[in-house]
Amino acid sequence: MKESISWEPQRKKSIFSTRVFDIHEITSKAPNETEGTYYALHASDWVIVVPVLEGEGGARDFLMVRQWRHGAEAESVEFPGGVIDRGETPAEAAARELREETGHTAGKLERVAAISPNPAIMDNTCHIFIAENLVRTHDTDLDEDEFLTAQPMSAAAVFQGMGRPPFIHALMAAALFAYVQKKGLPV
Repeated sequence: MKESISWEPQRKKSIFSTRVFDIHEITSKAPNETEGTYYALHASDWVIVVPVLEGEGGARDFLMVRQWRHGAEAESVEFPGGVIDRGETPAEAAARELREETGHTAGKLERVAAISPNPAIMDNTCHIFIAENLVRTHDTDLDEDEFLTAQPMSAAAVFQGMGRPPFIHALMAAALFAYVQKKGLPV
């Protein structure tokens, strides 16, 4: 018989709240019946969109965004993405974020993964989409505190740069891996 490793949450309360996330204090019972108190970040679910630009001869580029990240105090090159607004589906949020950050609309938008950004301390889900058949339909429409630039980059440059500045956002590596799982290596 397989031994249980699951904990049983007993109580949860919000102990700190910001515009972006809340901190929850969680008391849980361990498999050996002892109790422990733990803390988790509660945030809205997110989307990441991997926008694919088809080049000449079948070459693929990605439409990336460069923006400042306060936690790292550095610029980061990333796939477009953001928070799912209340009442929005993940697909609606992905289409909106792509349009707002790049001015493009996707002819084909497919969800390829749903992952936990950090299940040890976070309770939200990140939905990853691939956007193809892109058409520039709008000007960008950024939030008042959002400053970014969109730029096409070769798939080779993204693969070679991932994990090195300015490709510092770990979830972008997860999104790139989800792309490879679905589409194969873009060579």
